[in-house]
Amino acid sequence: MPATYEFLRSIMLTTLLMTTYARKYSVIEENRNRIARLYEDHVLTRPFTKNSSRTTVAIGLGIIEVAGLDPQKQVITLNVNFDLKWCDDLLQWNSTEQACIKRNRSEIFFAAHEIWTPDILAINGPRQSTKELKLQYPISVVCTGNVRWSYQEKLVSFCEIDVRNFPFDRQHCSIQLQSSVYDSSQVKLRSLYNVVRLYNYITTEWEISHVAIKELDLYNVYYRSDFSTLQIDIELVRYSRFYILKIIVPFFIISALAVFSFCLPTDSGEKIALTVSVLLSLVFYVQLISSYVPKTEQGICTLTLYSNAIFFLVFLSCVFNTFTVFTYYHHQYSFQPKHRKRKKSIVFNVHKSLIELNKQRWRFLKRRRNMRENLPEQTDVDAIELLHDIRYFRQALMNLFVRRNSLRTGATLDFSHPIFSPQTKDRRSVKEIAMFIDRILFMIYLILLPLSVLLLFKSTNQARLDSLSKTSGPNQLLDLRKSSTDPVQLFRACPH
Repeated sequence: MPATYEFLRSIMLTTLLMTTYARKYSVIEENRNRIARLYEDHVLTRPFTKNSSRTTVAIGLGIIEVAGLDPQKQVITLNVNFDLKWCDDLLQWNSTEQACIKRNRSEIFFAAHEIWTPDILAINGPRQSTKELKLQYPISVVCTGNVRWSYQEKLVSFCEIDVRNFPFDRQHCSIQLQSSVYDSSQVKLRSLYNVVRLYNYITTEWEISHVAIKELDLYNVYYRSDFSTLQIDIELVRYSRFYILKIIVPFFIISALAVFSFCLPTDSGEKIALTVSVLLSLVFYVQLISSYVPKTEQGICTLTLYSNAIFFLVFLSCVFNTFTVFTYYHHQYSFQPKHRKRKKSIVFNVHKSLIELNKQRWRFLKRRRNMRENLPEQTDVDAIELLHDIRYFRQALMNLFVRRNSLRTGATLDFSHPIFSPQTKDRRSVKEIAMFIDRILFMIYLILLPLSVLLLFKSTNQARLDSLSKTSGPNQLLDLRKSSTDPVQLFRACPH
């Protein structure tokens, strides 16, 4: 009895579980489980339709953000949204409970590892070593076998970046999407839409101005066959307002101060101080510019040429101001008598005179003994010695007076070049020459500084000319933020 009771109890539990398990599944779930079991052995098999042995994969590209351009690595990074569409006969169902009619077509979602998916990648870009995040996005399947897979991915592609017109540059990049395994006879790539959409576009440093879509067949040397390729040509325009307001305008204003250094009077002593201060300020801005300029050896950008030209002009203004000050004060500092530089005090001259006087008195005392024998007895020898001292002091004072007058008048100077003559008329002419040099340099710099800005305008025009020469065909760009119309689908549904 106990064994029979346990057997009956297990049968009842099994029946109850089977009934409960069967009730949880709907018609859609049953179809999904059936297709998943069917695809277990065909997950790596390329699907095909009855009318064609070649699988057509339509690709729709929506650009979300231009993540950046690396001039050193010559690559462009885009955050994009892919829309892939293809047909698969294994993913069709039509039952009495779930009829596949046009107005009420059922839809089932699959994981990327459950069914076949196309391996689309950018062949002209570095392969990514990280695990692909697109496998986490579900795949929508309609009962007619029409498959749609939408996912976001970071797209990295090589791009020949030209930085010569920075920061007014325009870059042209080509992204080539291709299957890594299947050639043109097996997989055909087509454009899903007639445009490239700006899908929730995030505004960065770059603006997408022109896009062109091309369907090509490129020959692969390794496989020795043609591969269907979808090429997307993109033209990018850099937003230069940031560089104009933060770098170019302050750099020009600070450098313009060097022009006014030629307007300062030479007697003020601030000409060289102003130019040196401007030069030090520009050194700071040159360091700031170097952090923004693309670091590449493939050409010198216009902003670097502009900053170096302005820096060189300010450096020359410092040199010219130094020469002007040297010319202005040349007669006062460079053409003074040598003994004035070794100016000695009056006390030192008197002391030297007294020493010389004592030497003469010692000589006179030696003669005095011999003089008394020859002089009359009534002669006063001390008075004669006093007269001798007075005569010596008179001669010494006369020499000091003459030397002082010669220092004041500069009568002992004799130079050959007339421009540095110490005479009063020549001094005035030297000052006039210095002032004339300042006026000439002021006019020259007043012309050169605005002309240096032409480098920037030239780069802008050159970038536009390059854009016209490289851009071909109509612009196939659709900004969904500015347009309310949906793009036209070139690939609508699977053939019957």
